[in-house]
Amino acid sequence: LANLAVSRPALWSAAVVFALPFYISYSLPLPLQREVSLIDALLLAGMALAAAHWLLFTPPRAETSAPASKAKPWLAWLLAAIIGWALVSVFAAEHFAVALREWRTVFLSAGLFAALLGAGLRTSRAPSADLWLIVAAWLAGGVVVAAVGLGQYLAGASLISAEGVYRIRAFYGSPNNLALYLERTFLVTLALAAFLPSGRARLLSVLAAALQGLALLLTFSKGSLFLGIPTGLAALWLGGMILLPRQGRSRRPLLWLGGAAALFALALLPFLATERFQRLLDFSQGTGFLRLQLWRSAWQMGLDHPWLGVGPDNFLYAYRSFYILPQAWQEPNLNHPHNWILDWWTRLGLPGLALALTFFGAGMAGLWRRAARVWPVVDATSLRHAALNLGLLAAASGSLAHGLIDAHFALPDLALVWVLLLMVTNLAPERVACSGAKPRSIA
Repeated sequence: LANLAVSRPALWSAAVVFALPFYISYSLPLPLQREVSLIDALLLAGMALAAAHWLLFTPPRAETSAPASKAKPWLAWLLAAIIGWALVSVFAAEHFAVALREWRTVFLSAGLFAALLGAGLRTSRAPSADLWLIVAAWLAGGVVVAAVGLGQYLAGASLISAEGVYRIRAFYGSPNNLALYLERTFLVTLALAAFLPSGRARLLSVLAAALQGLALLLTFSKGSLFLGIPTGLAALWLGGMILLPRQGRSRRPLLWLGGAAALFALALLPFLATERFQRLLDFSQGTGFLRLQLWRSAWQMGLDHPWLGVGPDNFLYAYRSFYILPQAWQEPNLNHPHNWILDWWTRLGLPGLALALTFFGAGMAGLWRRAARVWPVVDATSLRHAALNLGLLAAASGSLAHGLIDAHFALPDLALVWVLLLMVTNLAPERVACSGAKPRSIA
């Protein structure tokens, strides 16, 4: 694979995104009983392969025409600013080693992945094909991890019993982490199933969406089932309502989306009588009550550390040592505030929160602009790209909604997925700058 990726770096990017759901359970063994994270190993190897590709296959500047893409690198600069500010916050953290580790595995890894994507797509001789290769590999990873979770449910293995239901988790430690990942792949796959032109790709998308949707249901994640998925479906519906008439197409895909939502609701209906969902809106006890106390503590933590926060991955130590309220004593070991606004504020301070808001807002606005720009063009390629951009926008919207009560960015797999959601189509040029690139002499 590495040998092939020297001439086509997108193959390695595809391998990275396919492997994301497996990073917790699998690592690369090293001598002396050491090991390295799967994501770290793939990213470092990918950067080396991208450098080899640049040395061997990039033509001299004089032979390369000006790139056609007019995309501005604002997102890349915003991501770089977030990484830089996170590093500043590391030096203000009480637990420096812990903060530095999260900076390396989350923030720096996101930057390296963005660089790897950019290197592969901007120098590609077939950027559109490579873009779809990366997206297909990412969705295939979601299908595989969903199938593993469903297999566990059928076999009764590795399940979490909680509040009257059995929850799948696949390779993750928690069903909620599986749901956070799967809802992103599911919404993109559902957009392709609804809006792609008829054909084999659309049929495969329908089957993949059904598999992932069933797995999502069996995670019984309240944040995903009642916030993430409904918000993503609403984004797809509104996008289709606006964009389909501009194409002169039937609004039948919206009926398919409505049918998918109805099937999802019907499948959930038998479980609504369980303890897990009976007290969904009860904030006087249980999870709802503890979540409110957690947010009060996080708000005070943010007020006490407004500019730099407590540092990456230092929330746990500050919370259980100083900020936990007496009535929340049952859950002292929480490492994030379960709200993405409070999470960015307490980790990186108000400047970090402002950079994050700008990054997510600019990325989602860019997805909408690209979908609206290519949708009126009547050809299959434009339809595919518009469907993809709308799916990425829906996944980003659903993730922000789910992140109001759960994790959002600061996990290695989710950080890289955010880069993929907001930046992958922005990094692919609209046409190839130089289609006849040949290996050049290093000398």
